[in-house]
Amino acid sequence: MDSKDKKIINSLFDDARMSVAEIEKKTKIRRDSVARRLKKMINEKTILGFSPIINPSSLGYPNISLLLLKTKTGNDSQKEKFLNKLIQTKYIVHISKLIGKYDFYCAILYKDTKHLNEIIEKIKNYVPNYLEDFELYQVADDPKFEDMRGLL
Repeated sequence: MDSKDKKIINSLFDDARMSVAEIEKKTKIRRDSVARRLKKMINEKTILGFSPIINPSSLGYPNISLLLLKTKTGNDSQKEKFLNKLIQTKYIVHISKLIGKYDFYCAILYKDTKHLNEIIEKIKNYVPNYLEDFELYQVADDPKFEDMRGLL
């Protein structure tokens, strides 16, 4: 990624819906070059997509919890089935596979404690006797939400 690519990405941080013409005006990079570079960055998966950032409270989910899951080892088909079930859970908005004490990290949006308990009970039963342990943390505040602009 060179300085022109970084300028293009920086402009997209301000407004990801910006047209190629607007990016040209803002970055002083020719329109055809902007279009070609954008296409290349998308094809190379430097840019993974363009998504709105939505306040979960606006959707009726004012709470976020972080769930760490430890599963039993040894059965790859069970692990794949469990992961697929996690992926299909609409209240889980982020999943990471981990190396260490826990196998998965999940960020869960939920309405209230009752709703969270229902979600966790479903997760525990995705693959019978497969979940070994879990820890749950409620998010109290998000002092940093990084758009990665500082890494350019």
